[in-house]
Amino acid sequence: MRKVYFHNGKSIDQNINTKRLSEAQHVSEKQVVDINKLLNRVKIDKKIETKRKIIFYGSTLLGLSLLATLITVLK
Repeated sequence: MRKVYFHNGKSIDQNINTKRLSEAQHVSEKQVVDINKLLNRVKIDKKIETKRKIIFYGSTLLGLSLLATLITVLK
């Protein structure tokens, strides 16, 4: 009689007489990560985000001031 179990990424195939382990997933090789590159990327992302916020708030303020000017001119 044959039983098949799957636990922690390993497939255990049990026969009455034998027990065999086979890897279901292949783990890729470890890569070297440079912490300075990651920190620089975070800094650049923060700068881009603050620029976007400034542009958004500036355009919102400009739109509101133009709307207020238009309302006062038409009155």
